[in-house]
Amino acid sequence: MEKNKISKDFEENISRIIDNLDYDKRILFILKNFGPQRFSDLEQNCEMSKSTLSKYIKLHLQKNDIEKRIHEKSPHYFITEKGIEKLNEDQAINDNELFDTQMINDIIVKTSELTNFYEEIGVEESIRFQILSKISKIGDQFFKLNQNRELFLALFYIFLNSVLTRDYKFEINEFCKYYDVKKFKIDFYVDKIMSSKCGFFMFIRDNDVFFFHKADILGTTTLRLIKDQLIEEIIHINLKGYRKFYDLDEMAEEIAERLIEMNLIWDKIQEPFEMLIEKLIINTALEMGISKTFLMDIVVQSEKLTKSKEGVNSLINIIKGSEKYEDLNIVSISESQEQKLDELLDKVKGFCPNCGKTILNRDIAKTCSRCGKDFETNDLIKSIDKANEASIKYKQELLKQEELIICPNPKCEAKVSRHWEECPICHTKIKN
Repeated sequence: MEKNKISKDFEENISRIIDNLDYDKRILFILKNFGPQRFSDLEQNCEMSKSTLSKYIKLHLQKNDIEKRIHEKSPHYFITEKGIEKLNEDQAINDNELFDTQMINDIIVKTSELTNFYEEIGVEESIRFQILSKISKIGDQFFKLNQNRELFLALFYIFLNSVLTRDYKFEINEFCKYYDVKKFKIDFYVDKIMSSKCGFFMFIRDNDVFFFHKADILGTTTLRLIKDQLIEEIIHINLKGYRKFYDLDEMAEEIAERLIEMNLIWDKIQEPFEMLIEKLIINTALEMGISKTFLMDIVVQSEKLTKSKEGVNSLINIIKGSEKYEDLNIVSISESQEQKLDELLDKVKGFCPNCGKTILNRDIAKTCSRCGKDFETNDLIKSIDKANEASIKYKQELLKQEELIICPNPKCEAKVSRHWEECPICHTKIKN
């Protein structure tokens, strides 16, 4: 009864806001606040005819304010960063209006069983409030899960082991012993939460498990840094072309260092977090429309993920379109096997045996565009692991060639390359 009343009040509030917006802004408003929408959803929510909606969708697509891609097995429209900026220019939309009190009341009603349970087991009030805030960010997706004691404990376990609540860290066996629950039940519901697209990320360091959420300060900052770096790379590609090689490890390390400076992560979890960042880089790049072939070249140059065999394979799975949390996180669910070429992208012929670059079926020339070496089709590498080894070896040789030394002239302190004929400052011969 109360739910119907709340839903009606909320719909009336949204309808009132929509009425005060121009048709083009209505589409952006709905996509920003309700997430991905099908055409039929937009038609209903934007309160306009099909022909008018089609007209403005076409304009937004042309201006890159929105984009269309497959979501949950059907075409959906998504708002872009450019679209969000355009929407924010309209001062008529008051963010306070969007923060509807009835929505929060709805969450409180739905979580009454959860909050009562937490109170019974002695979870302090401030933590209960933080968990409710997290659920409000997850939304209805959380309530699709079977609401029971084990789910509530699993969510509490995730909170206690969040990167942002390091003072509360509670190891799984001790947690289960303290709250009298079987470990397999916590594992089961953590898996349920992670696989239900609730927005959580997870990574492992030794026996410790850590979580964070895409909407918390660590999640939003990490994703923003990743997107900023990818935007810079797209600009570089358009203005100067592709770099000779890409260091996915270095990109992840730079982002992790920024997060350490912000005191959002610490050095002991830096390496596993960097591995997770690499996955997020590839996934975000795909969402931004960056070429899968280009991303394949980046993946096979990663040294860091060779420490986790499933890590490299899971990056390939992400390129193939996987949305499984086992691929998006550093998690060992089952024994991983080396992926062969026929399991990957149809358009890939193989990898250069000298530098590991991706060679496409449409590539007629038998000279690698990266290293310049000739190859025979039969000599192409057919496995990701071997391509990764070739790419790392080539990168290390390239870096060694570019390494600078001090000029051999004791009176000159200029930095020179071992492969130069002479020092550009004092003209001392360098090559023997």
